[in-house]
Amino acid sequence: MVACAATAVVDAEGCANTKESGPVAVSEIAVVADAAAPERVETRAAAVKPDRGEPRLVAAANFQVSVIDAPAWPESETGSKRLGYIRAGSTVMAYERLTPNGDCTEGWRELEGGGWICGRAVTSDLKDPRVRLAPKPADRSAGMPYRYGVNVGDGTPLYRRVLSSADREKYEKDHVAKREESNEEKDDEIASVSARTDDEPSSDRGERSKKDTATAQKPTLKDLRGRGVLVRKMKPGFIVALDRDFKAAQAHWWRTTFGFAVPFEKIVVQQGATKHVGSWFLETSLPPAIYDADAGVTMNDDGSIRVGSYTGVVGFAAHGPIQKIEIDAEGKKAAWTGELPRRSAVLLTGQTATVSGATYHQTSAGFYVQLGNLRYAKPTPPNDLGENEKWIDVDLTRQALVAFEGLRPVFATLVSSGRRNPQDKEHDFPTPTGTFWIREKHVTTTMDGDVAADGPYSIEDVPWVMYFQGSYALHGAFWHDQFGHQRSHGCVNLAPEDARTLFGWADPPLPEGWHGVFSKEEKSGTRIVIHEDTPPRRRRAPTPPDPQ
Repeated sequence: MVACAATAVVDAEGCANTKESGPVAVSEIAVVADAAAPERVETRAAAVKPDRGEPRLVAAANFQVSVIDAPAWPESETGSKRLGYIRAGSTVMAYERLTPNGDCTEGWRELEGGGWICGRAVTSDLKDPRVRLAPKPADRSAGMPYRYGVNVGDGTPLYRRVLSSADREKYEKDHVAKREESNEEKDDEIASVSARTDDEPSSDRGERSKKDTATAQKPTLKDLRGRGVLVRKMKPGFIVALDRDFKAAQAHWWRTTFGFAVPFEKIVVQQGATKHVGSWFLETSLPPAIYDADAGVTMNDDGSIRVGSYTGVVGFAAHGPIQKIEIDAEGKKAAWTGELPRRSAVLLTGQTATVSGATYHQTSAGFYVQLGNLRYAKPTPPNDLGENEKWIDVDLTRQALVAFEGLRPVFATLVSSGRRNPQDKEHDFPTPTGTFWIREKHVTTTMDGDVAADGPYSIEDVPWVMYFQGSYALHGAFWHDQFGHQRSHGCVNLAPEDARTLFGWADPPLPEGWHGVFSKEEKSGTRIVIHEDTPPRRRRAPTPPDPQ
C-alpha cells in the first residue's frame, strides 16, 4: 500500500509539508505585476494593546511563515507549538511592537487573533518586492483555489528562473536555441528570481541531495530531482498550480504558485473534471433520533431500510437521475417537476403520500421521490457522541460521506476512497477504517509520491486538505469525476466544491489570512468515523463422505 509520506512534501493522495519555505521568488513578470497587485489597506480600526500597540497589516515575505503559540521555536525545547502558517501573498493583522530574543533577533510579532510570527519572515511594507511580486493568494471562494495545468511532455523542466534559449538546450533535448534580441539582459533581469531561504532554525534545514541517475524502467521522484537552476523534471500527468503566464527570453512561460517557471507549450490548463456537488440540510428541523438504536430503524444487507421511520434518512440518486414528484394539496394527484441529477443527496422527512397505489416519500426540499430509486447512507454514530458535536461519517461500502451535528445530518455527498485489489498488493490502496480526528487543515498543499504500480506522480497545491491519520486526508480532487467509486491511493477524495465547504465547516477553524492550521490539542478537531460492511462469509462446500 502506498500513501503520501507523513512528513515534508505531501503525497498526491494526502500529505503535507509543514516546513518553512524561504522568500517567495521575485516575479518573472515584474513589468506587469504592479498593475495586477490588489489594493490593500495598511491599517484598520482594532483594539490597541497597551503593551503591544496598534495592530497593523503585515504580509508574508517568505513562501511559508510559521505561526507559533509562544515567541520561541518549538525546536528550542521551550514547549512551544506550531499553530499553523501563512503563505506568500497573504496578509494578517499583527501588533506593531516586537519581542526580540535569541530565536528571532529581529523580534517576534504577536498576531491580533493569537499566535506569534518571527519578524524576519514578514514585512509591514506592502510595497516590498517580495510582497508586491508574490504569487496571487488562493481563491478561498472557489473549489479550485488556483488555476492548474497538466504537464504533457516527458522530462518537462521546472526552472528556478527563466533561462536564455541557448542555456535551455542543456536541459531540453527538443529545444532549439533561438536568436536572442539585444534586450536579453533586460529579459534576464525581469526573469530573475531570488534564492529561497528557510524561515526555520538552521538546524532544521535540509540540503538537497545530488541527483541520482535513473536506472529503473520507472523513474522515481528522486531520479527527477534537479540541481541549481533546475528544480526537477516532470513526467506526463504531473500537475502544477499556475499563477500567470508571461513572455521573456524569446519564449512563453507559465509562472507557478511557487514562483518557478515552466515552458508554456508543455502545460495544458485543467478546467476541472467534475460539476458534482453534495447537498446541505442546514435549514431542516427534523427530529435527530433516527440513527439512535432505539429509533426502530433497521437495514437489510444491501442498505435498504427494512422497518421503522424514514425520518432523517439520507439517500442518493446513485444509479442515474430520478424524477422529482409534486403532490397536490388533496394528496390525489402526482406530477413530475423535473429530475434530480445522478449522485444527488436527499434527506427524507418521514412524510409519505400514496397516489394511485404508489407511495412517495417527501424530502426536506419539499418534493417527493420513490424509495426504489435511492441508495441509503448507513452511518455508525459514536457511542460517546455529544449533543451537537460535529462529526463526519465515511461509508466505504457505499462511497458516501455524511456530516452531522449530533445525530442530525447537515451535509451529504459521494466520495472516492482508496481503490482495492487485495489479491495484488501493488494495486491495493485501502483507506483506513476506525475513528479519527482532523489534526491539520491546509487550503492547499503539494502531494507527490512513488507508487510501484503507477510510477511517480505530483500534484501541486491540492485543495482543501484535512489530515486525520498519518498521510491520509479528506481533500478536493479536480482531476477525476468518479465520485461514488473507489479511485484514490488511500485518501478520501471529494469534489472540489464539496471539499471547500466541508473544510469551512469542520474544526479546527482556519483564522483569517492563514493558509494552514493545526489542531491545538489531540482530538480537538472534528471527529471522522470511517467504516465498511463486513464481507459475508463464504460457505464451504460440505466435505464428501469417505467411500465405503
